[in-house]
Amino acid sequence: MSNRIPSRYVPTGKVLTGGMGEVLICQDTSLEREVAIKFIQNVGEDQRRLFDEIAALQKIRSKHVVQIFDVFLNEVDRRIGIVQEYISGNDLTSFSEKQSISLNEYLKVLYQISSGISDIHAQGLIHRDVKPNNMKFDRSNIIKIFDFGLARFSGRNDSTLGFAGTPGFAAPELYRSGLVPFTNAVDTYAFGITAWYLSGIKIPEPLLRRPPNLTNVPSFGSLPLRIPQPIVNLLDRTLIEDLNNRPSMSDITNLLGNYLLKDQHRALLVYGRETYNLSRTRRLVKLDVQNYGSLHVRYDGLNFLIDFVSGAVFVNNQVVQRGQLLPKDCVITLGDPSRGANRIFITFDISNPEVVL
Repeated sequence: MSNRIPSRYVPTGKVLTGGMGEVLICQDTSLEREVAIKFIQNVGEDQRRLFDEIAALQKIRSKHVVQIFDVFLNEVDRRIGIVQEYISGNDLTSFSEKQSISLNEYLKVLYQISSGISDIHAQGLIHRDVKPNNMKFDRSNIIKIFDFGLARFSGRNDSTLGFAGTPGFAAPELYRSGLVPFTNAVDTYAFGITAWYLSGIKIPEPLLRRPPNLTNVPSFGSLPLRIPQPIVNLLDRTLIEDLNNRPSMSDITNLLGNYLLKDQHRALLVYGRETYNLSRTRRLVKLDVQNYGSLHVRYDGLNFLIDFVSGAVFVNNQVVQRGQLLPKDCVITLGDPSRGANRIFITFDISNPEVVL
């Protein structure tokens, strides 16, 4: 390969090829690390996509998204190269090939993918090509999402003329003719297909059609992994026709994280000089204040919720309902607003441990 690159990058002899071009693996002699330098094979459409990839990667800071380190212009043929984090591990096709997959392993993989996509969406970006071979395990077994060649900015250039994507993982709305608008929901759909693929069970044939047929699609509950029903419900919604009713990736991430941290959450209530701890060893706290109100808070292993309420009780100035989930940090108030400063104020804080990957 005759690409002229900055002298600090010394080729290792490894060259990768793919649909979007060639990738040269080099040693960065300044920072003593391996990097992947990506070039494109042709100008025109591919060059435009490369600019999109650069713009996308520069905006994202995520544990689960590949990092961009440098950009340079090849003075020989005027091609642009981007220097990015080199992930040497296997892509996620290797995960589905394992002889046995535990539920915990499966949920951890889905959690990492959904976290990465959530971070991408938080920056106003749509990946548009989420699939197992666009994700790799790094040396620490952390999943990284890469290949932003089809990425677009939500609200700016979120439409395309004709089909763009990977059949089998592309949402049905991407198969429309003419100018095709799209939203974050295309990534949610691709995540759902990826989730099915990673279970090790063959993707149902109707989902592989072009466009996919979403009538009578089997539920994730039919998989032998025994996925908890609330997660099944959310995963099933990733593969529905109505893109407006597909869940957000942040909702998926939060639910998966909750299950991976089941019975590990802790919360602290502070009422005057009294403190109350909730955890798996103490799941219920009862606060009964005569002439003010009563509030019972319960920990069900996943969330902290209102188990009982009586009288004038508010959370962040909103009237409390039984069964209501408590936010991570809030103020609980007992007493009618007419009492003014004489009402009782209780602070509530949840301390969430980090998911261990």
